[in-house]
Parts: sequence; C-alpha cells; structure tokens
Amino acid sequence: MPISDEALQNAKNRFIAVTGDAKLGQAVAALTSLGGQPWWHLVVRMDDGSWRVARFGELNESVADTEDAAEMFLRDAKQLRVASAVEQGSVETRAAQALARKSPTHVLVVTDNGMPVGILVEGITRGAAPPGGPVMPSASLNELGGKYIKLKDYGSILLGSSKK
Repeated sequence: MPISDEALQNAKNRFIAVTGDAKLGQAVAALTSLGGQPWWHLVVRMDDGSWRVARFGELNESVADTEDAAEMFLRDAKQLRVASAVEQGSVETRAAQALARKSPTHVLVVTDNGMPVGILVEGITRGAAPPGGPVMPSASLNELGGKYIKLKDYGSILLGSSKK
C-alpha cells in the first residue's frame, strides 16, 4: 500500500519544492503566493538529483545580514540539509513515517516518478524553533521575496507545493 495522500496533506507537511536553479527570493515569493508560513519546508532538488531541505524561517534567519540574499541560488545555500526520498508507491505510510523519524532532518521527500508530491515531517512540530533560535516573522520573509512576487514565469523552477 502506498504512502497515503491523507498523511501527505497533514498541515505539518507543508512545503514548496524548487530546483537548485531557483533563487531564494523566488522561493520566498512562491511561499507568499501560496499563503505559506515560516515553518513550511523548502525542498530543493539539486543538480545531481539529490534533495535538500530547510524551513523558510531558518533560511531567513541565516541570511538576515547577507546583502542580496534574495539573489542567492539555492544550489549554493549551505543552510540546506540532505534529505532522503522515496517513491510514494514503494513503501507504506507507517514505514515512511519511521524513515522520516530516523533521518537527521526528520523529513522524507515523497516523489512520484521523481517529482515531489509531498513530504513527511516526523519528530518535530511546526511551531518548534530551529536550532539556534526562534523562527523569523513572516514580514521579514515577505521583504526577502521582494521583486519576485510575480510568479508567472516560474514553471521551470517550481517543482511542487502543498495542496491546501
């Protein structure tokens, strides 16, 4: 039995997935467009096909004093951590949740034919502060999205997102 859509739609599993060619400002603009929150996860597919993750609030906090942070390509973001991935039909829900719980990031990227359809977040809560301090307020994230707020041409970098 595959990973259930119900599990993937759980509020704690909210995400935006992009390619490594996306800039931080573009990812934040996508988050803003979808009404996302700082606790949502950013999922990045790297050029080698691997996955990296971080909460938007963690990224925002780590680049707060960086000039032109919105222009940073996500493939270069050192704040992203390696995440495991599985095909939705390859494992059942409970086993996938156990994989997420055991992973260093506590996040498992779930794909269908290699494209992200969801994430499973286990062992952390959406309101939990990341290591090193609290999550930044969304106003700071909105400022970071800035000029990227128009998403009409993002088809090439936006891979997927949570479905509310």
